[in-house]
Amino acid sequence: MPLVLTRIDCRLVHGQVVETWLPHTKADSLVVANDALAENPFLRSVMELAVPPGVRMHFCRLDAAAAVLSDADRDGERTILLVASAEDAVTLRKGGVRFDRVNIGNLHFAEGKVEISPSVFFAPGDFEALRWLRTHGVSVCVKGTPFETGTSFEAEGG
Repeated sequence: MPLVLTRIDCRLVHGQVVETWLPHTKADSLVVANDALAENPFLRSVMELAVPPGVRMHFCRLDAAAAVLSDADRDGERTILLVASAEDAVTLRKGGVRFDRVNIGNLHFAEGKVEISPSVFFAPGDFEALRWLRTHGVSVCVKGTPFETGTSFEAEGG
């Protein structure tokens, strides 16, 4: 698959993705795999407004992501895959979506979460999910934009 970026970000489609990652990766397609968003036409339409003309948008449930990515590959699309959580990334990987790197852009603060960077906070489940990804050959990097150095995450904490 011409999957140019797999990104975990609770905001999904937003300025960092549209203004930095799309041009940097030369992607022409966004696949947003999120069960709640797939069922919410209003929020999908709001996110579509942020995307430049010519970029194809695909919203799907997690269990449909492998098929949507396969179709995008057949159509020659360069795709950024967006998910809202580390657990969703594990679900996709277990469901047959192949990626060897995952970028973490933003995970909001909540009680009981540990600060990894100023915009990334992990819950115990995030540590577990990222450990699973690492043991299955996926490198994990916390990096808001392609112009930041980023921090490799070894999933030791939690």
